Amino acid sequence: MAREDLSSRPATTAVPSLIKDLVDQFDHPLDFYRELLQNAIDAGANRVDVSLAHDGERALIRVDDDGEGMDEDIIDNYLLVKFRSTKEGDFTKIGKFGIGFVSVFAIRPDLVRLYTSKGGENWRLDFPSYKRYEKYKLNSPREGTLVELTKRMTRHDFDKLVQESRRTIRYWCKHAEARIYFQADVSGPELLTEPFGLEGASLTYAEEGTDISLAFTADDKPFFGFYNRGLTLKEGREAHFPGVEFKAKSRYLEHTLTRDNVMMDENYQKLLAIVCRLVEDELPKRLQEELADISARISSIHAKWPGPAGAQEVEAELAKLGQAWAERETFLCRLCAGFFSRWKRSDWSVYPSLSGKPVTLSDIRASAEQAGHKLYFDKVPNKVTQTLARQGFVVLPDGHWTDSLASWLGATAVRASDELMLPEVVPDGKLPAVMRSFLTTLRQLDEGCGAKYRGIVAADLAYPGSPVRDRMFVTQKEAGSLSSATERPESSLLWFRKPRWWALLSVSHPTLEKLARLHAARPGLAAFLCLKMMHLGDGDIPPEKESEYSNLAEKIEAKLLSGALRIDRARTR
Repeated sequence: MAREDLSSRPATTAVPSLIKDLVDQFDHPLDFYRELLQNAIDAGANRVDVSLAHDGERALIRVDDDGEGMDEDIIDNYLLVKFRSTKEGDFTKIGKFGIGFVSVFAIRPDLVRLYTSKGGENWRLDFPSYKRYEKYKLNSPREGTLVELTKRMTRHDFDKLVQESRRTIRYWCKHAEARIYFQADVSGPELLTEPFGLEGASLTYAEEGTDISLAFTADDKPFFGFYNRGLTLKEGREAHFPGVEFKAKSRYLEHTLTRDNVMMDENYQKLLAIVCRLVEDELPKRLQEELADISARISSIHAKWPGPAGAQEVEAELAKLGQAWAERETFLCRLCAGFFSRWKRSDWSVYPSLSGKPVTLSDIRASAEQAGHKLYFDKVPNKVTQTLARQGFVVLPDGHWTDSLASWLGATAVRASDELMLPEVVPDGKLPAVMRSFLTTLRQLDEGCGAKYRGIVAADLAYPGSPVRDRMFVTQKEAGSLSSATERPESSLLWFRKPRWWALLSVSHPTLEKLARLHAARPGLAAFLCLKMMHLGDGDIPPEKESEYSNLAEKIEAKLLSGALRIDRARTR
């Protein structure tokens, strides 16, 4: 057995105070896991087992690897000499500064014990503190290196240690090239490492010593990560490239002396230049392909809309696809930020529609111009959207794309089924006798007093999704056509030529039903009340014509009342 005071060794310039400074440099004491695992990987380990146990008084932490181990020369001249490393100038190794092992003292352990073998030499080192060690030559060989740390602590503190240990290893080593297993007490070993890359990556790139993975994201500050042989050098969130998150692994990257950042040297700049080239040259093509596929799937689902019975299942699928589209929207907006850049990509079929096929920006622009600078969208296909599609208009599903398109095109985005109405005229022959009789009287009174309408018909105004379901009547240029539900013509009382509008009465409106029942006893009064309500609500009155309107209203009302009384007198004869 050999004992030695590290602070008095002539081979090193480190004095106790400097070693203490090195111990204290680690802001997060559990980062020693990173250092030990990095050493294991540099030693060629394929598997590392990290285990924690508690005996009621003390915690025991074990880091056991199957790497090449150490002989006495490495122990004496590198492991125990600060700022000296066997890995200097070797880009296949990660650590460069030779100070990693001292990190085990950051948690202030009661004892650190190391077992290792190499070239027929077998050693155990005991470190009661960072100031001294005891070295024992062993007879039994082992594979690789085992480091044990013992520390007195309560069970409560141990449970917290387990959680933080797992989180720390997972952060620093999740893409490590060696398999890293984690075990606490009697639980089975858990594999903490995973293949390098981003979930849902749209583009991957590889060359000798370098791997890059890129994905689209809607985050304002996208994720980024830099790694060497899978070990984390730096992760964070920053808009290096808006709409793009990435992970970059390179054996040429190095960490800073403080171990918590990537060194921004020439190799770092070269790597960023590769990422930039991929973002500018390769990612736009992948964006077009993926958005076209997503939009085609969204469009197809809407074209085969199952109705209320199967809506829940397809809505879940649409939500996933909509999220996938949204993740790519930021990068699309970046590509289409200027007019010329939008024009270059105006033939990309990357926008979903309710008609079953994805559409281009050119298609949407032409439709919006035809609609009077309105961009139609809706939640699901319906009779209004289907009629619009037959007329050549583009109707988009409600989604993230709507606001961007409206902004680019200078159009107003409107929900089609809220903006437009499509009432269905009900033929007189299909009406109940009481309603049919009421309509006959109503038409007779209107015609007898100057016919303010081209015709009066019954219609279904309460169809699913109708924006006029609560109205007693609407007016249209062509009865039963697709027309604006919000546009109001000038009041019919101000029409002096041939009537221009049809009046469509809602067959299910409660007021109309009451008037139809009143008609059985007082047909003239019922018709008078109905026409008066229609004249009061069938259009707007320009401010400059308010006086004229009042005079006309009195005259028309007198005519209607006179006609209604004649009808009622005729009935009583």
